[in-house]
Amino acid sequence: MTDIFLPQLVDTIRATQGSYHKLTIIAGPSGAGKTRLLAQVAADLQLPSINLSLLLSQRLLSQTRRQRALKAEEVATEVIDEHLQSGLCLDDTELLFDSTLRLNPLTFLQDISRNRLIVASWNGPIAGGELRFAYAGHPDFFTQAASGYPVVSVAHDKLQLYLSS
Repeated sequence: MTDIFLPQLVDTIRATQGSYHKLTIIAGPSGAGKTRLLAQVAADLQLPSINLSLLLSQRLLSQTRRQRALKAEEVATEVIDEHLQSGLCLDDTELLFDSTLRLNPLTFLQDISRNRLIVASWNGPIAGGELRFAYAGHPDFFTQAASGYPVVSVAHDKLQLYLSS
């Protein structure tokens, strides 16, 4: 990982537009400053920013648990497409990790970023090249290697860039 600053982050995000996955993840624990950073990125790139968990939960609320699991990916994609301009910043993505929805959050973000510029917050660290959410034993625990897109680690107002091939 290498230390970076906001202008370098914005340049890195712009560079993803030519990549297979036009995805950048901003990872860090609760309270680390991901939302503030995402707002700065959205302003600099003139992208809309949405609270994905809020909008997705509003759409899924009236459905049964089984329907939610069957339609979560489709509904999340619809929410994103409705707010998409030249790209989109996704904040509060935690609902994607809800085990009852049976989504792989990282695969979902990769899939939607194939033809859309996506900058997404991730409530958890990147460690050893793996993105993590929650802790081992938690029902929504998730860990998977980050590959093919930049991940920015936010901790104590310090930004570190992780690039993998």
